[in-house]
Amino acid sequence: MASDFIRVPPRPRDIPPGFSGAPEKIVSIIADKLVEREYNVTLFASGDSETKASLISLQKKATCLDPEIGEGKHVDFEYALISKCFQMANKGNFDIIYSNFDYRSAFFAPFSKIPVVSILHSPLVGNKKRLLESVSSYQYYVSISNAQRKNFPNLPYIATIYHGVDLNDFDFSEKENGYLAIVGRVHPYKGIEKAATVARKINKKLLIIGSHDEKDYWKNKVKPKIDNKYVVYLGQLPQDKVIFYLKTARAFLFPIQWEEPFGLVMIEAMACGTPVVAFARGSVPEIVVDGKTGFIVNSSDSDKRGNWIVKKTGLEGFEEAVRKIYEMPEEEYRQMRQNCRKHVEENFTIEKMIDGYEAVYKKVIKDLNKK
Repeated sequence: MASDFIRVPPRPRDIPPGFSGAPEKIVSIIADKLVEREYNVTLFASGDSETKASLISLQKKATCLDPEIGEGKHVDFEYALISKCFQMANKGNFDIIYSNFDYRSAFFAPFSKIPVVSILHSPLVGNKKRLLESVSSYQYYVSISNAQRKNFPNLPYIATIYHGVDLNDFDFSEKENGYLAIVGRVHPYKGIEKAATVARKINKKLLIIGSHDEKDYWKNKVKPKIDNKYVVYLGQLPQDKVIFYLKTARAFLFPIQWEEPFGLVMIEAMACGTPVVAFARGSVPEIVVDGKTGFIVNSSDSDKRGNWIVKKTGLEGFEEAVRKIYEMPEEEYRQMRQNCRKHVEENFTIEKMIDGYEAVYKKVIKDLNKK
Protein backbone atom coordinates (compact mmCIF):
# COMPACT_ATOMS: atom_id res chain seq x y z
CA MET A 1 0.00 0.00 0.00
CA ALA A 2 1.59 3.22 -1.21
CA SER A 3 0.59 6.86 -1.22
CA ASP A 4 -1.14 8.28 -4.29
CA PHE A 5 0.73 11.58 -3.84
CA ILE A 6 3.67 10.49 -6.04
CA ARG A 7 3.37 7.92 -8.82
CA VAL A 8 4.98 4.51 -8.48
CA PRO A 9 7.76 4.16 -9.49
CA PRO A 10 8.78 7.82 -9.24
CA ARG A 11 10.56 9.61 -12.05
CA PRO A 12 12.58 12.74 -11.24
CA ARG A 13 10.08 14.94 -13.06
CA ASP A 14 7.22 13.51 -10.95
CA ILE A 15 8.80 14.24 -7.57
CA PRO A 16 7.75 17.62 -6.11
CA PRO A 17 10.32 19.83 -4.36
CA GLY A 18 10.90 18.75 -0.79
CA PHE A 19 10.32 15.04 -1.45
CA SER A 20 12.82 12.29 -2.27
CA GLY A 21 10.68 9.65 -3.94
CA ALA A 22 12.62 6.94 -2.06
CA PRO A 23 9.55 5.38 -0.35
CA GLU A 24 7.79 5.10 -3.71
CA LYS A 25 10.90 3.59 -5.30
CA ILE A 26 11.18 0.94 -2.58
CA VAL A 27 7.50 -0.07 -2.59
CA SER A 28 7.63 -0.34 -6.39
CA ILE A 29 10.60 -2.70 -6.22
CA ILE A 30 9.01 -4.84 -3.50
CA ALA A 31 5.72 -5.18 -5.37
CA ASP A 32 7.33 -6.07 -8.70
CA LYS A 33 9.83 -8.53 -7.25
CA LEU A 34 7.19 -10.34 -5.21
CA VAL A 35 5.11 -10.74 -8.38
CA GLU A 36 8.19 -12.20 -10.07
CA ARG A 37 8.33 -14.70 -7.20
CA GLU A 38 4.75 -15.67 -8.13
CA TYR A 39 2.91 -14.00 -5.26
CA ASN A 40 -0.45 -12.37 -5.87
CA VAL A 41 0.21 -8.71 -5.08
CA THR A 42 -2.20 -5.77 -5.13
CA LEU A 43 -0.66 -2.30 -5.09
CA PHE A 44 -2.68 0.66 -3.86
CA ALA A 45 -1.26 3.75 -5.57
CA SER A 46 -2.12 6.50 -8.05
CA GLY A 47 -3.72 5.58 -11.37
CA ASP A 48 -0.69 6.71 -13.39
CA SER A 49 1.56 4.23 -11.58
CA GLU A 50 3.26 1.36 -13.42
CA THR A 51 3.53 -2.00 -11.71
CA LYS A 52 3.55 -5.73 -12.30
CA ALA A 53 1.07 -6.05 -9.44
CA SER A 54 -2.69 -5.52 -9.67
CA LEU A 55 -3.19 -1.77 -9.37
CA ILE A 56 -5.98 -0.27 -7.26
CA SER A 57 -6.34 3.50 -7.35
CA LEU A 58 -8.88 6.18 -6.52
CA GLN A 59 -7.18 8.98 -8.48
CA LYS A 60 -6.25 8.82 -12.15
CA LYS A 61 -2.98 10.61 -11.55
CA ALA A 62 -0.72 11.37 -8.62
CA THR A 63 -2.32 14.01 -6.42
CA CYS A 64 0.87 16.10 -6.41
CA LEU A 65 0.16 16.75 -10.11
CA ASP A 66 -3.41 17.87 -9.50
CA PRO A 67 -3.50 21.66 -9.01
CA GLU A 68 -6.73 21.34 -7.01
CA ILE A 69 -5.05 19.02 -4.51
CA GLY A 70 -1.28 19.34 -4.28
CA GLU A 71 0.74 19.20 -1.08
CA GLY A 72 -1.15 19.32 2.21
CA LYS A 73 -4.60 18.42 0.90
CA HIS A 74 -3.21 15.15 -0.45
CA VAL A 75 -3.35 13.59 3.02
CA ASP A 76 -7.15 13.30 2.88
CA PHE A 77 -6.86 11.39 -0.39
CA GLU A 78 -4.25 9.11 1.17
CA TYR A 79 -6.68 8.23 3.93
CA ALA A 80 -9.33 7.40 1.32
CA LEU A 81 -6.90 5.02 -0.41
CA ILE A 82 -5.87 3.43 2.90
CA SER A 83 -9.55 2.95 3.76
CA LYS A 84 -10.12 1.22 0.42
CA CYS A 85 -7.27 -1.18 1.15
CA PHE A 86 -8.64 -2.14 4.57
CA GLN A 87 -12.18 -2.55 3.19
CA MET A 88 -10.91 -5.04 0.62
CA ALA A 89 -8.76 -6.78 3.22
CA ASN A 90 -11.71 -7.33 5.53
CA LYS A 91 -13.58 -8.99 2.68
CA GLY A 92 -10.90 -11.67 2.56
CA ASN A 93 -8.94 -10.44 -0.45
CA PHE A 94 -5.49 -10.52 1.18
CA ASP A 95 -3.37 -12.46 3.67
CA ILE A 96 -1.37 -9.46 4.84
CA ILE A 97 -1.19 -5.70 4.40
CA TYR A 98 2.19 -4.12 3.75
CA SER A 99 1.99 -0.41 4.49
CA ASN A 100 4.34 2.27 3.16
CA PHE A 101 2.98 4.53 5.90
CA ASP A 102 4.00 4.61 9.55
CA TYR A 103 1.13 5.95 11.66
CA ARG A 104 -1.65 6.60 9.09
CA SER A 105 -2.30 2.93 8.48
CA ALA A 106 -1.97 2.34 12.23
CA PHE A 107 -5.26 4.20 12.74
CA PHE A 108 -7.03 1.53 10.65
CA ALA A 109 -5.05 -1.49 11.83
CA PRO A 110 -7.14 -2.18 14.99
CA PHE A 111 -10.12 -2.90 12.74
CA SER A 112 -8.24 -5.23 10.40
CA LYS A 113 -8.85 -8.97 10.29
CA ILE A 114 -5.35 -9.55 8.96
CA PRO A 115 -1.91 -8.39 10.15
CA VAL A 116 -0.38 -5.11 9.04
CA VAL A 117 3.35 -4.63 8.49
CA SER A 118 4.58 -1.04 8.21
CA ILE A 119 7.95 0.05 6.83
CA LEU A 120 9.41 3.08 8.58
CA HIS A 121 10.98 5.53 6.14
CA SER A 122 11.47 8.54 8.43
CA PRO A 123 13.05 9.36 11.80
CA LEU A 124 10.81 8.55 14.75
CA VAL A 125 10.65 11.98 16.31
CA GLY A 126 8.20 14.77 17.14
CA ASN A 127 4.49 14.30 16.47
CA LYS A 128 5.17 11.13 14.51
CA LYS A 129 6.54 9.52 17.65
CA ARG A 130 3.69 10.87 19.81
CA LEU A 131 1.09 9.43 17.44
CA LEU A 132 2.81 6.07 17.20
CA GLU A 133 2.99 5.85 20.98
CA SER A 134 -0.81 5.75 21.07
CA VAL A 135 -1.43 3.30 18.19
CA SER A 136 1.84 1.40 17.71
CA SER A 137 0.69 -1.95 19.10
CA TYR A 138 -1.66 -2.62 16.18
CA GLN A 139 1.06 -3.04 13.54
CA TYR A 140 4.38 -4.78 13.04
CA TYR A 141 7.24 -2.46 12.07
CA VAL A 142 10.23 -2.86 9.78
CA SER A 143 13.07 -0.43 10.46
CA ILE A 144 15.42 0.37 7.58
CA SER A 145 18.44 0.67 9.88
CA ASN A 146 19.20 -0.15 13.50
CA ALA A 147 20.01 3.51 14.11
CA GLN A 148 16.43 4.38 13.24
CA ARG A 149 15.25 2.49 16.32
CA LYS A 150 17.17 4.56 18.87
CA ASN A 151 14.46 7.18 19.44
CA PHE A 152 11.74 4.55 19.84
CA PRO A 153 13.29 1.26 21.04
CA ASN A 154 10.00 -0.17 22.36
CA LEU A 155 8.11 -0.15 19.06
CA PRO A 156 7.04 -3.71 18.06
CA TYR A 157 9.74 -4.18 15.43
CA ILE A 158 9.77 -7.42 13.50
CA ALA A 159 13.00 -6.84 11.53
CA THR A 160 15.54 -4.39 10.23
CA ILE A 161 15.75 -4.68 6.46
CA TYR A 162 18.24 -2.56 4.56
CA HIS A 163 17.28 -1.09 1.22
CA GLY A 164 18.71 -2.74 -1.87
CA VAL A 165 19.58 -1.74 -5.40
CA ASP A 166 19.34 -3.56 -8.72
CA LEU A 167 22.98 -4.06 -9.64
CA ASN A 168 21.97 -4.23 -13.31
CA ASP A 169 21.08 -0.54 -13.09
CA PHE A 170 24.41 0.50 -11.61
CA ASP A 171 27.43 -0.35 -13.71
CA PHE A 172 30.70 -0.69 -11.85
CA SER A 173 33.34 1.72 -13.12
CA GLU A 174 37.05 1.60 -12.35
CA LYS A 175 37.52 4.89 -14.17
CA GLU A 176 36.65 8.22 -12.60
CA ASN A 177 36.88 11.81 -13.76
CA GLY A 178 38.34 13.40 -10.66
CA TYR A 179 35.35 15.40 -9.46
CA LEU A 180 33.25 15.07 -6.31
CA ALA A 181 29.50 14.50 -6.37
CA ILE A 182 26.61 15.10 -4.02
CA VAL A 183 23.09 13.98 -4.90
CA GLY A 184 19.90 14.93 -3.06
CA ARG A 185 17.61 17.78 -2.22
CA VAL A 186 19.43 21.03 -1.59
CA HIS A 187 18.33 21.18 2.02
CA PRO A 188 20.08 22.15 5.29
CA TYR A 189 19.79 18.52 6.46
CA LYS A 190 21.99 17.42 3.57
CA GLY A 191 24.88 19.76 4.39
CA ILE A 192 25.28 20.83 0.76
CA GLU A 193 27.04 24.09 1.66
CA LYS A 194 29.56 22.16 3.75
CA ALA A 195 30.45 19.98 0.79
CA ALA A 196 30.83 23.12 -1.33
CA THR A 197 33.08 24.73 1.27
CA VAL A 198 35.39 21.71 1.30
CA ALA A 199 35.52 21.49 -2.51
CA ARG A 200 36.53 25.11 -2.85
CA LYS A 201 39.11 24.84 -0.10
CA ILE A 202 40.90 21.88 -1.70
CA ASN A 203 40.40 23.16 -5.27
CA LYS A 204 38.39 20.18 -6.49
CA LYS A 205 35.24 20.30 -8.57
CA LEU A 206 31.96 19.39 -6.85
CA LEU A 207 28.83 18.54 -8.84
CA ILE A 208 25.56 19.19 -6.97
CA ILE A 209 22.60 17.21 -8.31
CA GLY A 210 19.07 17.67 -7.00
CA SER A 211 16.17 20.05 -6.60
CA HIS A 212 16.18 23.01 -4.25
CA ASP A 213 13.08 24.01 -2.31
CA GLU A 214 14.48 25.73 0.77
CA LYS A 215 14.68 29.23 -0.71
CA ASP A 216 16.57 30.98 2.09
CA TYR A 217 19.07 28.14 2.40
CA TRP A 218 19.63 28.11 -1.35
CA LYS A 219 19.91 31.88 -1.60
CA ASN A 220 22.09 32.50 1.44
CA LYS A 221 24.17 29.34 1.88
CA VAL A 222 24.48 27.42 -1.37
CA LYS A 223 24.07 29.74 -4.35
CA PRO A 224 26.90 32.11 -3.27
CA LYS A 225 29.31 29.17 -3.37
CA ILE A 226 28.43 28.18 -6.94
CA ASP A 227 31.22 29.49 -9.14
CA ASN A 228 30.97 26.94 -12.00
CA LYS A 229 34.63 26.18 -11.48
CA TYR A 230 34.85 24.33 -8.19
CA VAL A 231 31.12 24.19 -7.40
CA VAL A 232 28.68 23.37 -10.20
CA TYR A 233 24.93 22.99 -9.82
CA LEU A 234 23.36 20.60 -12.33
CA GLY A 235 19.82 20.63 -10.95
CA GLN A 236 17.50 17.64 -10.99
CA LEU A 237 18.52 15.09 -13.62
CA PRO A 238 17.09 11.87 -15.11
CA GLN A 239 18.22 8.71 -13.36
CA ASP A 240 20.58 7.60 -16.12
CA LYS A 241 22.50 10.87 -15.92
CA VAL A 242 22.59 10.73 -12.13
CA ILE A 243 24.13 7.26 -12.36
CA PHE A 244 26.69 8.46 -14.90
CA TYR A 245 27.88 11.25 -12.62
CA LEU A 246 27.88 8.94 -9.61
CA LYS A 247 30.01 6.26 -11.24
CA THR A 248 32.56 8.69 -12.67
CA ALA A 249 33.03 10.67 -9.43
CA ARG A 250 36.20 10.36 -7.37
CA ALA A 251 34.04 10.30 -4.23
CA PHE A 252 30.46 10.80 -3.14
CA LEU A 253 30.00 13.31 -0.31
CA PHE A 254 27.39 12.84 2.41
CA PRO A 255 27.90 15.55 5.06
CA ILE A 256 24.46 15.04 6.58
CA GLN A 257 23.22 17.21 9.43
CA TRP A 258 20.44 14.91 10.66
CA GLU A 259 19.81 11.31 11.65
CA GLU A 260 19.36 9.87 8.15
CA PRO A 261 17.39 6.60 8.54
CA PHE A 262 19.13 4.98 5.60
CA GLY A 263 20.48 7.06 2.71
CA LEU A 264 19.75 5.05 -0.43
CA VAL A 265 22.09 7.17 -2.54
CA MET A 266 25.09 5.92 -0.53
CA ILE A 267 24.60 2.36 -1.74
CA GLU A 268 23.85 3.61 -5.25
CA ALA A 269 27.22 5.38 -5.28
CA MET A 270 29.07 2.37 -3.87
CA ALA A 271 27.35 0.07 -6.38
CA CYS A 272 29.11 2.11 -9.07
CA GLY A 273 32.41 1.77 -7.20
CA THR A 274 32.44 5.31 -5.83
CA PRO A 275 33.69 5.70 -2.23
CA VAL A 276 31.58 7.64 0.27
CA VAL A 277 32.78 10.31 2.68
CA ALA A 278 30.13 10.92 5.33
CA PHE A 279 29.47 12.23 8.79
CA ALA A 280 28.76 9.52 11.38
CA ARG A 281 25.08 10.29 11.72
CA GLY A 282 22.06 8.01 11.44
CA SER A 283 22.68 4.85 9.46
CA VAL A 284 26.07 5.88 8.03
CA PRO A 285 28.16 3.57 10.29
CA GLU A 286 25.93 0.66 9.23
CA ILE A 287 26.40 1.32 5.52
CA VAL A 288 29.93 2.67 4.99
CA VAL A 289 32.96 0.62 6.04
CA ASP A 290 35.52 3.12 7.30
CA GLY A 291 38.76 2.95 5.32
CA LYS A 292 37.41 0.25 3.04
CA THR A 293 34.47 1.78 1.15
CA GLY A 294 35.16 5.39 2.07
CA PHE A 295 35.69 7.37 5.25
CA ILE A 296 33.43 8.16 8.20
CA VAL A 297 33.95 11.37 10.17
CA ASN A 298 32.56 12.31 13.58
CA SER A 299 30.45 15.43 13.22
CA SER A 300 31.91 17.18 16.29
CA ASP A 301 34.11 16.67 19.33
CA SER A 302 31.00 16.35 21.47
CA ASP A 303 29.35 13.75 19.21
CA LYS A 304 31.85 10.97 18.62
CA ARG A 305 30.25 7.74 17.43
CA GLY A 306 33.32 5.74 16.55
CA ASN A 307 37.08 5.60 16.53
CA TRP A 308 37.43 6.30 12.82
CA ILE A 309 40.62 6.58 10.77
CA VAL A 310 40.22 10.36 10.48
CA LYS A 311 40.58 11.66 14.04
CA LYS A 312 39.63 15.26 13.38
CA THR A 313 35.94 16.06 13.59
CA GLY A 314 33.45 18.35 11.89
CA LEU A 315 34.30 20.18 8.69
CA GLU A 316 38.03 19.94 9.40
CA GLY A 317 37.78 16.18 9.63
CA PHE A 318 35.57 16.00 6.56
CA GLU A 319 38.14 17.95 4.56
CA GLU A 320 40.91 15.61 5.71
CA ALA A 321 38.86 12.60 4.63
CA VAL A 322 38.24 14.02 1.18
CA ARG A 323 41.94 14.85 0.79
CA LYS A 324 42.78 11.25 1.71
CA ILE A 325 40.64 10.05 -1.19
CA TYR A 326 42.75 12.10 -3.59
CA GLU A 327 46.07 11.27 -1.94
CA MET A 328 45.63 7.50 -1.93
CA PRO A 329 48.08 5.52 -4.10
CA GLU A 330 46.36 4.53 -7.35
CA GLU A 331 46.36 0.81 -6.57
CA GLU A 332 44.88 1.41 -3.12
CA TYR A 333 42.17 3.68 -4.54
CA ARG A 334 41.24 1.11 -7.22
CA GLN A 335 40.95 -1.50 -4.48
CA MET A 336 38.60 0.80 -2.56
CA ARG A 337 36.36 1.09 -5.63
CA GLN A 338 36.27 -2.69 -5.90
CA ASN A 339 35.51 -2.93 -2.18
CA CYS A 340 32.53 -0.60 -2.66
CA ARG A 341 30.97 -2.78 -5.34
CA LYS A 342 31.59 -5.99 -3.40
CA HIS A 343 30.12 -4.47 -0.23
CA VAL A 344 26.87 -3.69 -2.05
CA GLU A 345 26.83 -7.10 -3.74
CA GLU A 346 27.08 -8.79 -0.34
CA ASN A 347 24.78 -6.59 1.72
CA PHE A 348 22.54 -4.23 -0.26
CA THR A 349 21.03 -5.99 -3.26
CA ILE A 350 17.37 -6.07 -4.19
CA GLU A 351 17.40 -9.84 -3.83
CA LYS A 352 18.64 -9.61 -0.24
CA MET A 353 16.02 -6.95 0.53
CA ILE A 354 13.18 -9.01 -0.95
CA ASP A 355 14.37 -12.11 0.91
CA GLY A 356 14.03 -10.08 4.10
CA TYR A 357 10.48 -8.94 3.38
CA GLU A 358 9.41 -12.37 2.21
CA ALA A 359 10.67 -13.88 5.48
CA VAL A 360 8.81 -11.22 7.49
CA TYR A 361 5.51 -11.83 5.69
CA LYS A 362 5.78 -15.59 6.16
CA LYS A 363 6.58 -15.18 9.85
CA VAL A 364 3.64 -12.85 10.45
CA ILE A 365 1.20 -15.15 8.67
CA LYS A 366 2.60 -18.20 10.50
CA ASP A 367 2.25 -16.45 13.86
CA LEU A 368 -1.34 -15.50 13.00
CA ASN A 369 -2.23 -19.10 12.18
CA LYS A 370 -0.89 -20.23 15.57
CA LYS A 371 -3.35 -17.99 17.43
